[in-house]
Amino acid sequence: MGNRIREIRKSMGLSMKELAKKVGVSTITIHRIEKGEVSPSVAVLSEIAHQLNYPITSFFPDKNDLKIVRADKQPIAESPSLELRLLVPKGIIREDISISLGKAKLGECISMHTNSGAEITYIIKGNCIFVYDGKNYELNEGDIIFFRSTRPHAVITNQPMEFFSVYVRNGI
Repeated sequence: MGNRIREIRKSMGLSMKELAKKVGVSTITIHRIEKGEVSPSVAVLSEIAHQLNYPITSFFPDKNDLKIVRADKQPIAESPSLELRLLVPKGIIREDISISLGKAKLGECISMHTNSGAEITYIIKGNCIFVYDGKNYELNEGDIIFFRSTRPHAVITNQPMEFFSVYVRNGI
């Protein structure tokens, strides 16, 4: 449990001192909880969960090392030019990683935007022009691209395309 609290705290950019102040306990108490030296009371654990904006259950390790995400449970985001199936939602591997399978129609399917983190995309079928930071790159079937998504990027397909993407919110 302590390791998970530390992982979440660090991903939020909080120091032990800052979390301790928010929770109303000493820094040494947070340190001991994260190291597994002490078990917090339910009240303290509840306040830690509240301050980190996570459910208490997220602090406990999942005893099930097998996860199946059924087809009908995979969320699909759709627009007129893009279908994005979320194969592995954030939290299955880690809170900052998601994996998706996309199908794009002809034309601009992803308009110019930025995100935090980084992305890795494999082109399964078709081809496109990947616009990154003002430059155009042609991507074809079988190509893999890695990029920091903090830079402006867009996708214009030359023909219908399928792709597989890994998105890491905190970068790689």
